[in-house]
Amino acid sequence: MDEWLTQLLATHGLTILYAGTLVILLLCGLGLPIPEEATFLAAGYAAAEIPTFGPNKEALIIHLCYLCLIGVVGIVSGDSVPFLVGKYYGRGMVKGPFFQRLLSPKRMERTKEFFREHGSKTVFFARFVAGLRMPAFFISASMGVRYRTFVKWDTLGALISCPTSILAAYFKGHDAVQFLTRYKMYALAFALGLGAAIWVGRFWWRKKKHEPLPSPCPLPAAGGGAGEGAPVPLPATAAPGLQPGPSSTPRSERALIR
Repeated sequence: MDEWLTQLLATHGLTILYAGTLVILLLCGLGLPIPEEATFLAAGYAAAEIPTFGPNKEALIIHLCYLCLIGVVGIVSGDSVPFLVGKYYGRGMVKGPFFQRLLSPKRMERTKEFFREHGSKTVFFARFVAGLRMPAFFISASMGVRYRTFVKWDTLGALISCPTSILAAYFKGHDAVQFLTRYKMYALAFALGLGAAIWVGRFWWRKKKHEPLPSPCPLPAAGGGAGEGAPVPLPATAAPGLQPGPSSTPRSERALIR
């Protein structure tokens, strides 16, 4: 499959490479039985076979960035298809007789609670497990995960998986499969660490945001029989049309008030 996709993407230059990569990834979201990783590898192989892809170092960097960006856009757009289907039709399916027999109301509530608490992490880690993406995205939408949350976490996962495969195929050639297999655990560990760091950062930010503000310091106590710790009385405002008379407040107290 990699060789067939490579020949398809490398036949007619950069236009077919970019457009073909985008279209194939979109069709994968619609159910085309082609693994995303095979598309990434074929795009990297095809880029290495196109003479005009990188005539110099600057052009090579630009074209690789374009190809990786198109791959990420294609991934997120294709993944949005099962998510939106689940958003608009999944809730009705969940309430159907099949799911009612499969999940009791108590289990259904627990499932919804799980996705309310961990839906973003489910979307992120499902991106790295082939065969789990489409059902995970569909179910997460059915359980109330917001689309902007899905796009944010799916894009973050795509920014890790897509450029890694394309760059490995371009620079390593057909040894990229062995390279990715060897370092897949490192990539997964990096993804786990990144997800944990983001979760800790969000937890810290929420905790800081909800910290109570410090109470204002009380005014210093006034001398002369007001009692220790009592606030200084402010002078009454003069009534409209009347000139304020001489203040009976001692000069020292007026200085404190000012």
